[in-house]
Amino acid sequence: MQVLIINGSPRKNGVTAAVLHRIEENLRGAGIEVLFYNLGEMKMSHCTGCNYCYRTGYCCMEDDAELLSKRIEEADGIVLGSPTYASNVSGLMKDFIDRGHFVIEQLLHKKYCITVASGENYGSQDTLKVLKNFESSEESCVIFRRKIERTAPN
Repeated sequence: MQVLIINGSPRKNGVTAAVLHRIEENLRGAGIEVLFYNLGEMKMSHCTGCNYCYRTGYCCMEDDAELLSKRIEEADGIVLGSPTYASNVSGLMKDFIDRGHFVIEQLLHKKYCITVASGENYGSQDTLKVLKNFESSEESCVIFRRKIERTAPN
């Protein structure tokens, strides 16, 4: 079994990454192969809304978003993690969702999905909702959704 983890935070050592790495450790401990990607380290253009993906089944832009599409196709499951920015996913995750809206939703058919939202303030539930809407279809198998909040020290 292979699981793909995508960190939507620009901070590769932040709270979201820490939670995702903990999930990675647990999956590896169970003998599952894990591929971990930080969106902040990937080259990914913004979606132009050309609808090429609707006509062909893949994006016309050849960059790391297409690499992730191929990895998702090969994987048995996916873990999506994003910090909460302004009651939404990070800009990096939003770009990924925009680029993959049609193609990746099709690739997630009957795959295991985990969504993680981190945040210190109001809005993490909204972030989870965006991630859930991206990964869910009637045939997807969602096994876990978790809001992670860190409280500021007194």
